[in-house]
Amino acid sequence: MGSSPVVGSGGSSSSNGNSCCDLSLKCWCRWRWGRCFLSPTFLFLVASIVVFGFIATLYAWLTFPPYERPVLSSSGCREDPEGSWSIGVFYGDGPFSLKPIESKNVWRDESAAWPVANPVVTCASASDAGFPSNFVADPFLYVQGDTLYLFYETKNPITLQGDIGVAKSTDKGATWQHLGVALDEDWHLSYPYVFNYLGQIYMMPESSQKGELRLYRALNFPLQWTLHKVILKKPLVDSFIINYNGNYWLFGSDHSGFGTKKNGELEIWYSTSPLGPWKPHKQNPIYNTDKSLGARNGGRPFIYNGNLYRMGQDCGETYGRRVRAFKVEVLTKDEYKEVEVPLGMEEPQKGRNAWNGARYHHLDAQQLSSGEWIGVMDGDRVPSGDSVHRFILGSASFAAVAALVVLVGVLLGAVKCIIPLSWCPDSSVKRSDSFSAWEHSHLFSSKLRRFCTRLNRASSFVRGRMKLNSCAGKSVLTLIFVIGVVLMCTGVKYIYGGSGAEEPYPWKGHYSQFTLLTMTYEARLWNLKMYVKHYSRCSSVKEIVVVWNKGQPPELSDLDSVVPVRIRMEKQNSLNNRFKVDPLIKTKAVLELDDDIMMTCDDVERGFRVWREHPDRIVGFYPRLIDGNPLKYRDEKYARTHKGYNMILTGAAFVDSKVAFERYWSEEAKAGREVVDKYFNCEDVLLNFLYANASSSRTVEYVKPAWAIDTSKFSGAAISRNTQVHYRIRSDCLLKFSKMYGNLANRKWEFDGRQDGWDV
Repeated sequence: MGSSPVVGSGGSSSSNGNSCCDLSLKCWCRWRWGRCFLSPTFLFLVASIVVFGFIATLYAWLTFPPYERPVLSSSGCREDPEGSWSIGVFYGDGPFSLKPIESKNVWRDESAAWPVANPVVTCASASDAGFPSNFVADPFLYVQGDTLYLFYETKNPITLQGDIGVAKSTDKGATWQHLGVALDEDWHLSYPYVFNYLGQIYMMPESSQKGELRLYRALNFPLQWTLHKVILKKPLVDSFIINYNGNYWLFGSDHSGFGTKKNGELEIWYSTSPLGPWKPHKQNPIYNTDKSLGARNGGRPFIYNGNLYRMGQDCGETYGRRVRAFKVEVLTKDEYKEVEVPLGMEEPQKGRNAWNGARYHHLDAQQLSSGEWIGVMDGDRVPSGDSVHRFILGSASFAAVAALVVLVGVLLGAVKCIIPLSWCPDSSVKRSDSFSAWEHSHLFSSKLRRFCTRLNRASSFVRGRMKLNSCAGKSVLTLIFVIGVVLMCTGVKYIYGGSGAEEPYPWKGHYSQFTLLTMTYEARLWNLKMYVKHYSRCSSVKEIVVVWNKGQPPELSDLDSVVPVRIRMEKQNSLNNRFKVDPLIKTKAVLELDDDIMMTCDDVERGFRVWREHPDRIVGFYPRLIDGNPLKYRDEKYARTHKGYNMILTGAAFVDSKVAFERYWSEEAKAGREVVDKYFNCEDVLLNFLYANASSSRTVEYVKPAWAIDTSKFSGAAISRNTQVHYRIRSDCLLKFSKMYGNLANRKWEFDGRQDGWDV
């Protein structure tokens, strides 16, 4: 009587069986340090934390890049749960044949060392212009002659709401000047649909938080606007107005209605003027269906070949997964019908390494006075809520590891119980009518205590049945440990590993692409297949050129690539073919990379960023120091011991395709090429001498890779398997080239000279 509800006839034994739990808690609560620190439970938990902490640290050290990415902007570009949207430009002969700007080989200016690549407008470019932004999205163009104005949603990192930003371009969208924030209200704004009516410029942004659809008129275009009127007292999202068949039509989605399928609803209104009044379509809602069917608008509608087309969002997998195009077949006051048509744009193939690899949900396509079509589209590398999703999965993984640690502790006998009963409230009062209400309110506590007791008994039962000294018992413990390691690494990856994208690095706010060139032959096909599959996924790789020196080349279908691959057959097996002038290469930057070198895309992208800073140099990943009398070829260890380098091996280096190749095949270099053919070696050494001979300034730049693997050691197809012979031949080349083109020994550049620490 008066005992805990869980204590019955077996109450005494139950109490004894759980005394360890109560004692453990009392130990902590009363700070009995000596007894606690020496308890098996405490020591086991500390040892587990140390072991799994070491595993997590080792995993992070091996997996995560040791270099921090440069801060894109000190005032913006913070990780945002809505994503990291940016904006790209596309060109085409029609709205269904749009290609990204990089496919047009558009150059920023005549002196630029790179062609422009998407995205062309980012949070960094807006923030650096003085308008802090976490992301830019929902782009709309307004064309005035040869000037393009771009209106877009910009996420303010301070207020965490959307404002309407504006930028302009005078070179068909290759570069943009950010003019400022065109519209800033006390509520969220997005989807800035801009149009002209009777000589006035209007903007109809999404302002559903205000609960109404508003129309603004430009006072001083493009930065000063005033509220003209409230079109509808409805919280519409992503609305547009189109003049078609003698009427103005307003399309939008109302998210306020109860039971509406979010992102799967569409309504239509009509009027004789874009200023209203508006009447609802007879069939409203036109759609109230699955969100993956593209009901929600995804950009400006357009008329092409006499037909009206609407852009819609597919939000099935995640919000804004892709844009879908719909041809409007019937649009009257009483009826509406549309059918989906192919958009004509290729899906991004590089996953999160592509700027729009995870989703793209908005397209504004317009025809210019030249007849060419231009489009602006937003894109994101990660799905909606990715940061929250990663945190939840990472936390769940860590929680599972903790549960496995407790389970192992129970099996080993280090943990006597799973949940101390002292953590569970106990109602030790006499039963009476006056306490019935109190007893009812504590019913959950009683059930919880009963559950904890049974759980602790189950742990004792499992420990009694498991024979750890047996083969089965050891296998179970090993399996649990392996699962724990996997879960620990998974948790670290999700929480500390970022989005998983190996992004390109902008230079002066711009992105670009390069051609990857490798030279190989039939005995190294295994290397080539792995090489192409890996590097074709790197963000800035535009094309892969394979210089095939000997044997039967593979079929292109044998190579798993997401970028074009071109096999260039050579008549003569010569290392000089590596630097042959190739008019089919469309990028100025070429990465000469041996097919047996594997490194991360992040390493490649860092090297590309450095080359864009110094396009007149050989920028690569393997430094050498050439000195001594006579000159002698040595490895990277020698260069680091002597704290400097003056040569970069072009087996992994960026060069200017025009400058480097023309120098190499000049008449001046003919004698050097003959030496290369004689030794079947030293082509990279020759190029370094040619660069040094052509300039009195610095000609090489080193970038340290996080890691690099020589795969030829696994295939047994290495070109220079005998290192001593290889180095002796190169030393002979040094002597010959120094007589032809001057000495490199009088040049030297120190390691760790860059502020970003990439040349440590």
